Amino acid sequence: MNLSGQNDSPPVSVKERLKHWLVDNRNAHDEALEPANRSARVGELRQFQARRLAASCADLRRTPRYAAAAEFFLSDLYSEKDFTERDRNVEKIYPIMIRLLPEAVLETVAVAAELNALSHRMDLRMVARLDGQLDPAQPLSLHHYALAYAQDQDHSIRRHQLALILGLGRGLDHIVRKRMVRELLALCHWPAKLAGLGALQSFLERGFDAFTALKGANPFLLALAHRERAFMIEMYELAGRAIPHPGA
Repeated sequence: MNLSGQNDSPPVSVKERLKHWLVDNRNAHDEALEPANRSARVGELRQFQARRLAASCADLRRTPRYAAAAEFFLSDLYSEKDFTERDRNVEKIYPIMIRLLPEAVLETVAVAAELNALSHRMDLRMVARLDGQLDPAQPLSLHHYALAYAQDQDHSIRRHQLALILGLGRGLDHIVRKRMVRELLALCHWPAKLAGLGALQSFLERGFDAFTALKGANPFLLALAHRERAFMIEMYELAGRAIPHPGA
């Protein structure tokens, strides 16, 4: 599922897939390759989506079992922050990363890299449509958002995006059960920072701690999936368009 015009079948091995999506994410943020990055709507859209998800997850954040996982998704995956520099640094330390991290952890990082690249490219599509709909000074409304969001050609990609979110959650849930990984993360804390892996180490530690607190991620992930599917339906209804059949 690739929006970049490259081959739609990324490499099979986890190390090659990770490299593929790190490069694709860099290209997605390159203004020369993707002029929509220059739009002022990029930041506005990020803020709009972060507020929307925070409201959608408000009850999960108030639930002690789910609070840390909800905060992790909001701060590290759906945040309005610009993670371009962090992602560049992760790409730079790729050779070190593939030597130090276990395959199960690399798999989770590869899913996160694909999710980052895909989400940003989808944001750029939205931005291009919003720039065509709105005057520069006109604020973004939910109705305009729905019109830009509810496009038939995007529906299968959005389903894949949600599958990646759930896959990332399941990957974290899987590695928190591995005692060896827990011990490795603890042992690698300072060496990772010295080797340039600090941002990635912090991301993994936050995710690890959040999913350890869940004591089984399925209920949380199902709740998140239900909210995101309901939002998708809401946006199509607000735009006055029929949601495409799953096979479309």
